[in-house]
Amino acid sequence: MPISMTIGELALGLAAWGMALAALFLRRGKEAARLCVMGSLACCAASLCVVVFDFAHLADIEDVSAFLDTADAFRFAAGVLAAGTLALNAAALLIRPRKRDTM
Repeated sequence: MPISMTIGELALGLAAWGMALAALFLRRGKEAARLCVMGSLACCAASLCVVVFDFAHLADIEDVSAFLDTADAFRFAAGVLAAGTLALNAAALLIRPRKRDTM
């Protein structure tokens, strides 16, 4: 696996969570929070897409052992990334309006 793909996957995953946290704590307005949520979901999808491309590369070079070694870890990491991103984005969209009404 090229190191650039690994760094890209990690950076996109962290960006997904970072943008969701920014949407949660951003005080600019509802529209800015929605843009952060959309960006967060896009980063999450792109991160998972890069991993799928990496698996396709492993299949192309017929490296079955590397494919089998990383399949379980990918399943776990993909679940954590997707669940974490969705939870943070849901919190940003649901909790945020309540914060604004109290101020």
